[in-house]
Amino acid sequence: MDTLRIDERPTLRRPILIAAFSGWNDAGEAATSAVRFMFRRWRAPTIAEIEAEPFYDFTQARPRVRLDQGERVLDWPPNKFSAHKLEDHDFDVVLLQATEPHLMWHSYMDAVLSLCREFEISTIITLGALLAEVSHTRPIRVNGSSADAELRKQLEFGEPTTSGYEGPTGIVGALNQAAQEAGMRTASLWANVPAYLDASPNPKGSLALLERLNGGLKLDLRLHDLEVFCARFDAQVAAAVERDPQMAEYARRIEEALPDDEPDRPATPPPESDLPNAQSMVDDLEQFLKEQREVD
Repeated sequence: MDTLRIDERPTLRRPILIAAFSGWNDAGEAATSAVRFMFRRWRAPTIAEIEAEPFYDFTQARPRVRLDQGERVLDWPPNKFSAHKLEDHDFDVVLLQATEPHLMWHSYMDAVLSLCREFEISTIITLGALLAEVSHTRPIRVNGSSADAELRKQLEFGEPTTSGYEGPTGIVGALNQAAQEAGMRTASLWANVPAYLDASPNPKGSLALLERLNGGLKLDLRLHDLEVFCARFDAQVAAAVERDPQMAEYARRIEEALPDDEPDRPATPPPESDLPNAQSMVDDLEQFLKEQREVD
């Protein structure tokens, strides 16, 4: 079954694929929001899509209904590729906004790699976000890895180490391995977001990922409006945590246990408590992402 549909075939120069997947790899929606930011900032046209039907259990990732000028439109789980040509660069960017598939991972990855072959993409950078015992008062830490020395230097990674992790993995890890086996360069960036703020999108995680990409790849993205939004988000979170004694105590213990030179630790379950104004922050972030436009 041919699940990849290519609608446009622009001429691209040494394109890099930057991909993010909603779901297990996307704590606080930090990774997908970062790719969505680039898509909207660049107004990048969609060039291809992967058909949703074979890859999803629609009782888990339900299609969504929206109104477009009074007409009902049904949106299926998105898997769309967009292209942006970078001026004054010797490479261009293809963005993949996607949903982690539930089924047929091998076929799904074949579709992604088929697009890479079609547009001669030899480098894939995946974005992810994980829950960690980190404080909301500190800058978001970004971890990364790559087997390619040039990418490690560009993205400011340390020397590669052998991970001792054994257990479940997500589509990000599976796709990186498949791409490496196909002879491609890969890199993976992960934002560490506070476990106790998982109830709301975390724009600070998105900003941290975008800053690392901006610095390493010289994308010249304007991030000022996102920085302003993060400052407002910080103030809302601080006020919300202060109003919840149990959460404030939990955040204080994490802050005291993590000196600047101590690595992030895997998350332990946060206390049973709802973050006040969480829905307000969700609505604010979604509205911000929808209304983004290029600032002249």
